Amino acid sequence: MPLFQRVAELCRGLVVPTILACVTLPGVSDARPLESIVNRGVLLICANPNALPFASKTGDRRGFELELGEALASQLGVKLEVGWVVFPNQIGRVDCDIVLDAIVDQASASERHVKLSRPYLVSGVAIALRPGVSGVADYADLKKGQRVGAIVGSAASVTLGQKGLPTIPFTFEDEMIEAVGKGELDGALATPASIGYYNLLHKDAAVTLVRAYENQPEFRWEIAVGMRKSDDALVAKINEAIDRLLADGTVSRIYASYGIEPSLPKGQ
Repeated sequence: MPLFQRVAELCRGLVVPTILACVTLPGVSDARPLESIVNRGVLLICANPNALPFASKTGDRRGFELELGEALASQLGVKLEVGWVVFPNQIGRVDCDIVLDAIVDQASASERHVKLSRPYLVSGVAIALRPGVSGVADYADLKKGQRVGAIVGSAASVTLGQKGLPTIPFTFEDEMIEAVGKGELDGALATPASIGYYNLLHKDAAVTLVRAYENQPEFRWEIAVGMRKSDDALVAKINEAIDRLLADGTVSRIYASYGIEPSLPKGQ
């Protein structure tokens, strides 16, 4: 389970499995410019040690955040170093340069003195459906009597509840999607990354992914690189790297290797 789901919901009322959420980091004053990173030869990223498909400290797969981080570091001509964090307040102590899966929220970023790259992915609150359930293309298609899981206290669960569709509370997305695959739930509200990775690991019990957020702005967001300490030169360099990694298919290949079909920003 990725970090800071609760933080994300407090910030935007969304189910967001991201390490940075909406960039709720302590303000910083001393910038770490591009020149400093190049001179050190290291780009430091913060990541959760036990949060596949996002990141992992052990096992055969490192997670798409770290694989994408390595690709970014390579574009900068430096090595990637990982600072492992489990709780939000650890980010400041680790003093990382970047985090991935940062929700694009310019107002919050400006308030926290954090810079954002251009978006490299679109995500949101999707619906996972058990085999045999059909006719669901949007949240409104979920019916009373269906057993639908949602992260406890999330805005998605509140919204459905206000429309007369109570949801079954869960704390972790992976457990919730597994319940769908086993037929214990008819559906679940989760991120496409978690759903895609579940299907990769459970091809014999795959669930159906419905990108219901595509026409619901309140449950859709863009994802970027968050930079705690940066100057304009670093932001420009990261943006150039993202452009190249999107253009040559690296971003899509990394996500696809985890069973995730990425939704790229418009124009990509």
